[in-house]
Amino acid sequence: MLTRLRRLLGIAKALPGRVAKPGPMDYKFVWDQAAAADAHDAILTGSTAESFESSGQSDAAMVGRYLRGEDVVLNIGCGVGRVERYLAPMVRELWAVDVSGEMLRLARKRLEGRPNVHLREVGNRDFLSSFEAERFGLVFSFLVLQHLEKEDAFLYLSDAWRVLKPGGALVTQFPNYLSPAYTRAFVEGAAVEHRSPGRVRASTEAEVRHTLAILDFEIADLWYGGHGEATAEIYVAARKPGQ
Repeated sequence: MLTRLRRLLGIAKALPGRVAKPGPMDYKFVWDQAAAADAHDAILTGSTAESFESSGQSDAAMVGRYLRGEDVVLNIGCGVGRVERYLAPMVRELWAVDVSGEMLRLARKRLEGRPNVHLREVGNRDFLSSFEAERFGLVFSFLVLQHLEKEDAFLYLSDAWRVLKPGGALVTQFPNYLSPAYTRAFVEGAAVEHRSPGRVRASTEAEVRHTLAILDFEIADLWYGGHGEATAEIYVAARKPGQ
């Protein structure tokens, strides 16, 4: 647990030959560094090869519950394609964006032979601007929005609403600030002098509900789960009003 808490405080660590420091919202720098060091651990802290794959399978199954036929789907923050490997057979097209070119390089290797998967690199503040409105039947994001400034996470969610078709689903997750793990992480992280742009920002259920209501999402399901702690994560499935 101590190792996990330390990782929650921030993932930016200096690598040999890298002397530049990331700016306050330089997510690309942070995640390229993390991918070069240990991409799997950066995505799912403390995971084994087996648990990394099983988590991808279970998250793909979770998303699959909200598909309507052969949807065109978008993942915000795909990393190395942890979920894509298992979700691709369920959908017509699977688009995935990530801010890290290094993560995407690894994802392309992992997802070879899956022609319906399309990967796209985005800038620190591009959000989903490269996609047209009402293109997707479902947008999902796991273990990603928590690593953004809350304003940037809000803008990603706003863009998710824009690119969703009427009646389309958003499936995502937020760290639960009221859980013991994330409360401890916040208290320990408050004293860190140079905070990583990729540190975790936790939320309460009330904040999650309020944010989605501001964006006109209608919550269909909300539940708690987590890796080793039953209340660590808030999961939510919401719909864009319409058909």
